Amino acid sequence: MKKIRIKAKIIFLAIFALLLGMCIYADAVKSSPRSLVNICILAFMMHTYMEKKAKPQVSENKNAEYLFKETLQEKRRYFKNLINSVPMPAFLMNTKGEFLVGNSECINMFNLREESYTGFNVFCKFLGFTPESFDKTLAFIIKEKQTFVFEHLYKFIQRKAEWYRIYFAPFCNKKGGVEAVCVFLQNIDAEVETDRQKEQFIATLTHDLKTPVIAQTRSMELLLKGMFGNLTEEQKDILELTLESCSNLHNLISAIQYSYKFDNEEIILAPTDVNIMNIIAECCDEVSKLAQERRVEIIVKSRLKQNKVIADKKFLKDAILYLIENSISYAYEKTKIYLELSDKNEELSLKIHTRSPYIPENLLQKMFDRYLGQTQTYSKIGFCLKLYYSGQIIQAHKGKIFACSDPLNKNTFGFTIPQIREEISAIA
Repeated sequence: MKKIRIKAKIIFLAIFALLLGMCIYADAVKSSPRSLVNICILAFMMHTYMEKKAKPQVSENKNAEYLFKETLQEKRRYFKNLINSVPMPAFLMNTKGEFLVGNSECINMFNLREESYTGFNVFCKFLGFTPESFDKTLAFIIKEKQTFVFEHLYKFIQRKAEWYRIYFAPFCNKKGGVEAVCVFLQNIDAEVETDRQKEQFIATLTHDLKTPVIAQTRSMELLLKGMFGNLTEEQKDILELTLESCSNLHNLISAIQYSYKFDNEEIILAPTDVNIMNIIAECCDEVSKLAQERRVEIIVKSRLKQNKVIADKKFLKDAILYLIENSISYAYEKTKIYLELSDKNEELSLKIHTRSPYIPENLLQKMFDRYLGQTQTYSKIGFCLKLYYSGQIIQAHKGKIFACSDPLNKNTFGFTIPQIREEISAIA
């Protein structure tokens, strides 16, 4: 019996050293919740294994039973020491939802002695669950045997109200049944505050910047129409340049606003039957002045079998317009830009071919990133964001956006989208 306990202790120390190293490593990489879950799963498996090893095959007398209980208490302490290494509140509960053991972070958060809630349902007592809602959640976790995550605002004793992300990690035995559930409470109050500041910034951007720009634009349009008297040619030229600058600023602010809403899944697309050739014609008309300034000729080549596509007209037009604008802005002067449209297997394709500076492959992969899309040769103000926004729109239509570059200074930007879809998600 003594030899068995010595052997079990040696095995435990070896596994404990391994897990402790993993905990230190997890802390070094900012304690990824997924890695912490894995560590605690191993700890629980070790805890269960040691309990079974410590149990004598035959309890011959009270002394053996006493040693068994002492061993269980010792392993319980070892397991608690392991989860104390987790830098967030964590505790273990059984399949009935009853608290078994928690780390020091958990004890401090509840601000109670551990003995006072051992065996109680912590979620119903402290975390605002009703017995019915908790039983439903726990039954789902046990059935699916997968990590379950949700977020909630909690107010604990002697603490301010804070947001937490709750992780449920089920522990399964060799037969696949759930034996216990480990719970982690990650404080995300700073993350929520950052999101709130972003929303406040977008609201400020919309009101304090977009509204005055609209007023300036309307005023200059009235001046150019002669509503306040005749203007000289020089005055008209200055007003037209200023009006164009205000229009570009207005479009950029709108792109920022819509891009943010796409990121937060706040955009609901309104797909209808759209004539793609009409959208192309409207976009070409809007960029005609820019094309004249660059002395670039736009040529449309259509191989479409049908011009119809199911899409949100407003957003699809934005995506096409910004892709054409980008192509014109970087095209060499006195060159031609080809807009090639085709359809195959109920999928529409638009390719914009230009002669423009070569983009290396490593930079080409970042062209549609929000902040990384600007390169030394492709760094004009606003185009990085507009390309990112175009990508969001195409992805929301279940399509793919792409770019390719040839060392001979031939570049292609474009996208493919389904022509017919029963449902289009608003998630970009």
